[in-house]
Amino acid sequence: MPLLLLTCNSIFKIRKIKKADVEIKRIVPDIGSDQIEKSKRFYRDFLGLELAMDMGWVLTFVSSANPTAQITIVKADKPRRPVSNMMITIEVADVQGAYQKAISMGYKIDYPLTTEKWGVKRFFVKDPNGVTVNLMGHINQND
Repeated sequence: MPLLLLTCNSIFKIRKIKKADVEIKRIVPDIGSDQIEKSKRFYRDFLGLELAMDMGWVLTFVSSANPTAQITIVKADKPRRPVSNMMITIEVADVQGAYQKAISMGYKIDYPLTTEKWGVKRFFVKDPNGVTVNLMGHINQND
């Protein structure tokens, strides 16, 4: 049975994907950090991810709604410069609520809440490590 993938090119299209030689179970971004406690607050308290593993030098956060949605923070040996060229996208059920929460918690908004012409509502917020987090949700035609 062919896999189907939704792609976004101003209009959603469904296309067939051939079966890969290597079966991917999950992809987890690892972010180097000298801001472990601030990272805990951002990913646990702001985004609501569960702290599934805490070994002191490595933290893995997991979505309770989708356990394969994970992110890992790895303690850096020395302070790092902000990672301005790294961005991760996280789809949320209530992007408006996430935006209000980010503002109320004092996080830096790099791109305001915007309804894009290709059918998503999103905003960009910086995590404590300088990573841009694109929080987004798909919108209905009636929104």
